Amino acid sequence: MNPIQPLSHKRPLPLETFYYGSTYYPEHWQPEDMENDISLMQAAGFNMVRMAEFAWHLFEPEEGRFDFSWLDPHIEKLGKAGISTFMCTPTATPPRWLTAKHPEMLREDVVGDVMCHGSRQHASHFSDIFREYSRKITRVLAEHYADNPYVVGWQTDNEFHCHFAEDHSPAVQSGFREFLKLKFDGDIEKLNKDWGADFWAMTYQNFDQIETPRNMHPTHLNPAHVLDYQRCLSWGVTRFQKDQLDILREVNSKWWLTHNGCFASLDFHGEFTEDLDFLGFDSYPFFEQNISQRWLTHAFNLDYVRGFSGNFIIPEQQSGPGGQTDYFHNTPEPGEMRRMAYSSIAHGADSLLFFRWRTCRFGAEEYWCGLLDHDNIPKRRLAEAGQLGAELKKVGPALMGSSVEISVAVAGSDYDSNAGHQALHLGLPGPRQASEVVHMHLNHKGHSVGIVHPDDDLSGIDVYIIPHFPLFKPEWIPRIKEWVEQGGTLIVGARAGCKDVNNNVISEPLPGCFADLTGTWVQECGKQNLPNTRPLEIIMQGQKVVTETWYEELVAEDAEVIATWNSRFLKGLPAITCRNLGNGKVLHVGTWFTNEVVDLLEAYLPVTNRFPENVEIVDRVHPDGSRLRFVINHNDEVVKVNFAEEAIDLLSGETVFGSKELEPNDVLILK
Repeated sequence: MNPIQPLSHKRPLPLETFYYGSTYYPEHWQPEDMENDISLMQAAGFNMVRMAEFAWHLFEPEEGRFDFSWLDPHIEKLGKAGISTFMCTPTATPPRWLTAKHPEMLREDVVGDVMCHGSRQHASHFSDIFREYSRKITRVLAEHYADNPYVVGWQTDNEFHCHFAEDHSPAVQSGFREFLKLKFDGDIEKLNKDWGADFWAMTYQNFDQIETPRNMHPTHLNPAHVLDYQRCLSWGVTRFQKDQLDILREVNSKWWLTHNGCFASLDFHGEFTEDLDFLGFDSYPFFEQNISQRWLTHAFNLDYVRGFSGNFIIPEQQSGPGGQTDYFHNTPEPGEMRRMAYSSIAHGADSLLFFRWRTCRFGAEEYWCGLLDHDNIPKRRLAEAGQLGAELKKVGPALMGSSVEISVAVAGSDYDSNAGHQALHLGLPGPRQASEVVHMHLNHKGHSVGIVHPDDDLSGIDVYIIPHFPLFKPEWIPRIKEWVEQGGTLIVGARAGCKDVNNNVISEPLPGCFADLTGTWVQECGKQNLPNTRPLEIIMQGQKVVTETWYEELVAEDAEVIATWNSRFLKGLPAITCRNLGNGKVLHVGTWFTNEVVDLLEAYLPVTNRFPENVEIVDRVHPDGSRLRFVINHNDEVVKVNFAEEAIDLLSGETVFGSKELEPNDVLILK
């Protein structure tokens, strides 16, 4: 592997090979079902399968007795055929003998119900017993495969916190107190002060008195208490994962290590990801039912993950309709599966595996469809995967070492900001939802837009938009200020900076830590619960926009008023300001970002890619300045695109210049 760089949206993967394949479950199939699998995988261009994330019961059918005979021949045959194995620690599904012997290791929900065996993710990551058994199975697996040349990497567990994140079991009660003692250096008075515990007589005399917060049991909670609980949940999983990572690295330092998913109550821009070689993201674009919006939601999710730590792999890319108890997705139309996979790659995926190879005939995911259907007959989805595999043999090597280039960044990918908001959300959309609105609108209009964490590198970015981050750490401000002074444009949304790091309301006027940048303060603010009943309007250079969700009356002490309120009691008062700072500008927007409000700011944004609607343009750039441009037609009809510069399409080998028609689902990768 190449050297691993610090977390940043610009960080490339340390891999030298683009891995392509699927998840594979030999334990689910009879030998006759798998007779042709390897030849079909070779024809599809596979060089990787992922296996064994739910197979603890087969590796250890009874305590202390281990069996690898069911899997080893498959790894050997696949490896000899040029298909490497990406192994998983199987701790998401502990075997029944373990949960029967130690029911005290099970999770407990908010009402006190103990989780039972019969699904997955029912064991507590805080349980010392579960941690010990997880270390044992990880070590046994690692030592067994230590010298196997076909096992090249590992995934820890599977999709931490996929279905739910809360845990109120006795193990978590102890873990929460341990976490708080570490955070507050054993000083209970500091905790009481930082939590504002005098409210509702919530003061504690010692850490042993503290319990996990259970929402509406009996009523509303202390937001500072809730935020630290959310931080603790992330800390517990990070510690659980590190148990496994330490063992895997000790046994074979050449393995690369990742995790998949990116679900709730986990800080992916922190120690959890720093402990890994890189992140994995499970990509299921068909959860978005709105067909015209699907590609935009997909791009936002990918960019949000890239904002955590940079490029990533995709251990699970949707290959067919997915369905469980109460839903069943649309089936990808011809070309749609390949197009969505290319969107994943364009936005930072440096390896991609489909979920799954063959659709299972039993269990909770028997309608979570793979490249092969239940009947095991190769059809169009497998043929489409083969087309992609042939193309990636040419494109994959050209991608490695590159990063995604953006000119407009939207703040996001911060754990505390989202967790803090959810603790007392007032019925307002959270920071992630606010970022999604801005990102999707700018992407749809053709801007090169991405998600960037507030403490990340802003070099090369023209505009940085911070939409409605109540909890914003003051230590992020100096780097942002320096970037503005060097020529950047900062756009700060309403309610930004209204909370401190403990999730308490600040004592300074809004916008708090942003005030020295904006040159403004907020005289009055309020929520617009029914905006149509008492509509508020902004006017900017003759353009009028009706606002939604929130208003702020700004006082411009050291800034120019560029838009005013145009209705009711706010008429004529400042709504949007602009301050020159060094070579850059800082805008303060005193309302919630909607598509129409973002359009008011068009003059402060860079020029867009002038391509037809729903044609996506993404550039991946190498350190030497060379680039690959992805052009993806997300329309259901043919569109005509004009190319002003001559380029080579790596997929077809053709020279592209002037006018070209793109069929639905067409993809160009221009060099």
